[in-house]
This record gives sequence, structure tokens and C-alpha cells, in this order.
Amino acid sequence: MNSTMNRLPVSTWNPLGVNYAPASAALPGVPAGGWAKAAALSPALPAGVTAPAEADFAHFAESGMGPEADSWLAENANLVNHLAVSGTADAPVVFETKLDADHPHALTYLTVDAAAGSSLTVVQIVRGDAENGVSANLTRIRAAENAHVILVQVQLLGNQARRWNAVAIEEATSARVEQVRIELGGAVTACGTRAVLDHNKCEYDLDAVYFGSGSDVLDFNDVSVHTGKDTLCEMHTAGVLTGHASKILRGTVDFQRGAKRGVGHESEDVLLFSPNARNRTAPLILCGEEEVEGQHAASVGRLDENKLYYLRSRGLSEAQARRLMVDARFAPAIDKIPLADLQDEVRENVAGRLNDELDG
Repeated sequence: MNSTMNRLPVSTWNPLGVNYAPASAALPGVPAGGWAKAAALSPALPAGVTAPAEADFAHFAESGMGPEADSWLAENANLVNHLAVSGTADAPVVFETKLDADHPHALTYLTVDAAAGSSLTVVQIVRGDAENGVSANLTRIRAAENAHVILVQVQLLGNQARRWNAVAIEEATSARVEQVRIELGGAVTACGTRAVLDHNKCEYDLDAVYFGSGSDVLDFNDVSVHTGKDTLCEMHTAGVLTGHASKILRGTVDFQRGAKRGVGHESEDVLLFSPNARNRTAPLILCGEEEVEGQHAASVGRLDENKLYYLRSRGLSEAQARRLMVDARFAPAIDKIPLADLQDEVRENVAGRLNDELDG
């Protein structure tokens, strides 16, 4: 499975170890007794949003994790939801799941079918911890002409659980999909998003943050495929690595033939709090069309000691100074969470992890 999961669209030098997800991030085997029932709260649906019993996503674009992973996630899901939106939803649809000893597995499959001119925000939250706990998620979004969909994913798991998160997006003319992905826990975290921009003037935005500690394994693969004219993607990630955490991020902007005047920007900002943490970043821009604009940037390093000294000289403790500098990097993603209480919970979770790193 891992030779096809989170695969870089065009392979690079194999010894770098970034062409696909490592064996340590492999999808879990099905337990002998099957998947335990998940604990979840049924979401309230605002006007203009319905939950059909079935949805036709059989021939849909693959996610960033790849078609085999998508099939596995869909077949093993123990929570399935379909949303159809026909107008402007005046409140977000919130899905919450929690892992615990009685409900250690939450395997969710969600489809979002946004009609022309519609608007919807979906929030997915997973919390809790369980020995060998599994949070696995497949989300498919179809955004019709002029539709606007915001997908906010917040993962606040403990260090015994494992996490897989696949997203597949298809957009019509002038559609826009925004994704916020916050991955703060889990011994294993593997995520992959693929957005297909095959109609004119459609847009995809990704703001992502992650926190790796201990011996965590983190693996990400984000791809935007441009074939329509005047398309735009912005993919920006910020992360913190401590302990012996190991992370791979693949970010690909693929301008295929016909993507005239397409624009794609991608960046990553990584803070290393430990000399033992391992970071690998593989930005990739593919150009099959001449009239395009593609940019990528990566910044990897420790906290700036001069900035840290300046903040401490103004009366902040080391913990407060570190938290302030991490908050500044994480703010673009956290500020997009549409629930104030959840924003506070995320900030406190990050602060707790930073304090644990300092105490360690």
C-alpha cells in the first residue's frame, strides 16, 4: 500500500526517501473483531443543506493519498455522511468524533455536493485517545460553478492514536474551495489532498499547521492540478517538530497543458525544537504550459535566538516567548476556524505541547 500512498507525482532520487509514504505510516490492518462503533455527534444542518442517504461520487478524482487509499477508506468507514447544499448556509456544519477505550476507531467518509452559487463551511473535529486508536477520514468535495466551500479539519488526538486524512476536490468554473488543516496529535499522521482545477477561474487555498513530538511520524502530500485557464492555488504550511519526530511534506503545483495564466504558490515554515527531529520538504512545480506563474519556498530552522532574547528582555518568560512566536506562524490557519471556542482550544493545545517540550 505504501508504494502508492502519498506518492510524489513525479519521482525524485529514491535515496531521499520522499517518493511515497514510509512503511511506518501504512494504513492499519482491520481488527479481528472489525471496527468498533465510533462515537460521534450528529450535526445540525442549516437551511439550504440536506443530508441525502446516497450520493454519486463513484467516478471522482483521487485524493492526495491515492486511489488505493481512497478505496480502503471508503470501504472501511464506520461513519458515512453526505451533504448537499443548494444555497448559502448561514452556519457551519460541524462533525465531531472522539476516540476513547469504548470507541477507539473513527473511520469517516464525507461527501459534499455544492450546487452552483452555493456556499458552505464544514468543520471536522476529532479528539481523544485510545491504545491503537484509529482516526481515518476521506472527504470528497464537488464544487459547481461559483460555489464556495470551506473545509476546516482539526485533529487533537493523544499520542497513542493514529491518523489518516484524505481529501479529494473537483471544481467547476469560478468555484473556490478553502481548506484549513490542523494536525496536532497522533503517533502517526498521514494526510493527502488533491484539488483538480480543470475549469476556468477556479481557486484552491490550503492553510495547514502541524505539531510533531516524541517519535511521531508525519507524512503529507498536497497536489493542485491546473488545466483550466486563470486558475489560482495558494498552499501554505507551518509546523513544529520536537523530540525525534520525522516529517515529510510533498507540495505539488501541476500546470498541465491548457492552464494558461494559471498561478500557484506554495510555502512551508518549519521550526525545529530538537536536533534529533528530522524534516524533509519536497516542493514541486510541474509546467506543461508556458504562460503560468509558479513559486515555492521553504524555511527550516530553530527559533531565532535574537528574537527570543528580545521578547524575554521585555518581560516574557521563555515559554511565553516561544508560544508567541509559534502563534504567529499558526495564526493564519487558526484564525480561519469559524468557532471561537475551538480557536481557543487549539491555541491551548499548542501551548500545552510547547510546555511539554520545554519540561522535557
